[in-house]
Amino acid sequence: GRDVAEQMLTEKLSLTCDRLLSHRQLACCYSYYSIPQHGKEVLVYSTKDGQQKPLVLTGHHGDISALTFGKRSSPVILCSASADYVIVWDIELCQKRTQEGKVAAGTVIGTLLGEVVHLSFCFSDARVAACTGATACILSSKRPETIHTLTGHLGPVTSAEFCPWNNDILVTTSEDRTFRVWDLKTEAVFFQSFVLSASPLLTAYFLEEDRHLITGSTDGQVWCFSLSDDHKCHLVTKMDLEKMEKRHQIKSLNMVFPYVSVWGPCSDNSWFCIGSSDGLYVVDVATSELVAALYFKGRLLGICLLPSFCLSLRNSGMPPIKHVVSPERFHW
Repeated sequence: GRDVAEQMLTEKLSLTCDRLLSHRQLACCYSYYSIPQHGKEVLVYSTKDGQQKPLVLTGHHGDISALTFGKRSSPVILCSASADYVIVWDIELCQKRTQEGKVAAGTVIGTLLGEVVHLSFCFSDARVAACTGATACILSSKRPETIHTLTGHLGPVTSAEFCPWNNDILVTTSEDRTFRVWDLKTEAVFFQSFVLSASPLLTAYFLEEDRHLITGSTDGQVWCFSLSDDHKCHLVTKMDLEKMEKRHQIKSLNMVFPYVSVWGPCSDNSWFCIGSSDGLYVVDVATSELVAALYFKGRLLGICLLPSFCLSLRNSGMPPIKHVVSPERFHW
């Protein structure tokens, strides 16, 4: 398992951060990756030129809690959030203004929403979902406009993801241990799950080809649901990271597996990745079995995937490169 996983992931760059980035949503795309600096500034690094100085974006008054890039390749836009502002930045435009000696400016699309723990763009980049408290706010990415305010979860909303094949469907996960499928045309709930676990749900991910939805809880449980045309979810399979590792005898059996996030699939849709606080787990889509695992020294506190690399690495047979964040260090 470890030999296979080490062939899958290569460290390209390691940065020392000025503070702990635990449980912060960091951002990456094909061309750039972004992290907070000094709490209130945003650093944007090029993935293509490691010698290029990072772009510095200023405008937040509070500590930045979430970052995400848009889904489209052009223009490349970044959304950053703190308790005071949610700001969208046009990266190329900001670079041009900086080169001209001017101050790079973004567009404030949300004000005083509270601490935002998760951001996501829809697939046209026209809307941004921002999770704050028990609410998911759908914001315009062009102007300060709240399009929808989705409430109903009994605990804090931990993630919100737009459906890739229908931009009017949104899935939210929550610390109340349920997920909801929303109709953004009417703000109605298409589907609400039962309580899945004794632990909070953290994130959701869509497998577009199979029209499946994957979600996971902080105790290492992962569920895969089908999302049918009537927008009802049906359980396909349930996975337990600890049991999967025991079957493969990958590591000692007395470890715990707090779950962090899930992403995927690879370019041929044969596997997806699960991140926990101790490493990365590669799971076969067809069998729901563990293919490989890669463990890290120290405690893993956050991971973000570069989905665009799935295509660029297809010919080499390598899975996508990931950003890995451990205490005070940022790896690329």
